[in-house]
Amino acid sequence: MKAIDLEKITGGDLIGRSDVDVGRFSIDSRKIRKGEVFIALKGERYDGHDFIKDAFSKGAVGVVSESSFDPPPNGFVLRVESTLGSLRKIAEYKRDTFKGSVVGVAGSVGKTTTKDMIHHLLSKVSRSYKSEGNLNSQIGLPLVLANMPTDVEYAVFELGASRRGDVLKLTELAKPSVRVITALGEEHLESFGTIKDVIEGNGEIFHSFDPSQDWAVIPKYAEEFYDLPRERVVTFGEGGDLSPEDIRLTPEGTRFTLGGVEFFIGVVSVGIVENALASLGVMSVLGYDPLDLRDALREFIPAEGRMRAIRFPDFTIIDDTYNANPPSVKNAIETLSRLKVEGKRVVVLGDMLELGEESEKLHREIGAYISRMGIDVGIFFGRDMERAYEETKRRGVKAMHFSDKDTLIEEVLKWAKDKNIILIKGSRGMQMEEVVRRVGG
Repeated sequence: MKAIDLEKITGGDLIGRSDVDVGRFSIDSRKIRKGEVFIALKGERYDGHDFIKDAFSKGAVGVVSESSFDPPPNGFVLRVESTLGSLRKIAEYKRDTFKGSVVGVAGSVGKTTTKDMIHHLLSKVSRSYKSEGNLNSQIGLPLVLANMPTDVEYAVFELGASRRGDVLKLTELAKPSVRVITALGEEHLESFGTIKDVIEGNGEIFHSFDPSQDWAVIPKYAEEFYDLPRERVVTFGEGGDLSPEDIRLTPEGTRFTLGGVEFFIGVVSVGIVENALASLGVMSVLGYDPLDLRDALREFIPAEGRMRAIRFPDFTIIDDTYNANPPSVKNAIETLSRLKVEGKRVVVLGDMLELGEESEKLHREIGAYISRMGIDVGIFFGRDMERAYEETKRRGVKAMHFSDKDTLIEEVLKWAKDKNIILIKGSRGMQMEEVVRRVGG
């Protein structure tokens, strides 16, 4: 692609060199690499137009801007009405020229891990591309698509949502032929509204579902929520087309049996089994036998902060600090409860954010769940987790609550001994990874 092609795609006005090769795109001037094009987006706190000069100085060959700017001699500026709209146009162009298969992943829990796992398995059989990190928003996904190489056979995209309509817009852009829902549960209720809205919002991934060529891969329990042709659906989980048996958890990882074949993943998590089944379901509809993928699955390594067991001589930390909502917290607690422990099971939880009016009720439910699952010690951090603390303590479990992180860490350090297993989790805004660093440091 040349700068002149970019002008045609966006409908903008080109200033400067029209024959410059256009490679990757960036929206962060701090991370610009030589040869990239900087798209100057306007955000709530920053305006990318303030950093155009910086982008060129770091090697950008061009800039997409809503205002005029004189480019350096060998560069260009593409003036457009909307930089965000232009990013989406570039993404649409790349998607329309892509001839491979696209997998879209939505759901309340496990999207990033499932997306990464699908890509990992696909990369064993052919060239595959995926969303970086959790770039799954109305800005993140268009950027991922804009940078997609068109010579790969498969692309796997994560579709994130905070409210109704989000997944619909991303589905219209990604146009996946394999559509995955990982799990359904309480998430972003502050903006979604109700669990019904969550179910319907994630179900937007089935917009314009073509029964002649598209596939759905969903949890067995989700069948009742969506009107899909059964012959184009693969279900996973208990009673599903892919149903696991003999799930066993150790600090080294998770084992389960499928179709008489034992699988092992080096992640200690109940939820990782569902992620694996969803991934194997995707592979099956793309023409690969899931039972042939045992060795490939064994090699999978999740991103940091997702049920990562960190073993020390006298204790173990389970780092699940990436994020938290009610279903993911319950998955983590169930995992801890199923581990054989020489010492005590200790759970350290920060607030689950963005739950709106349901927050107090859902935090209290976590406290009750801790009691039911036989956890020995509950240590809670944050205003909302005080409700979980109250419920846990009321039910006779040893529990403590802290509003100050330094004091919290002092208490957690007291339990870093005697072969205890310490699970640490919280919403992104609670920055519970600091607890992991300082306790494990």
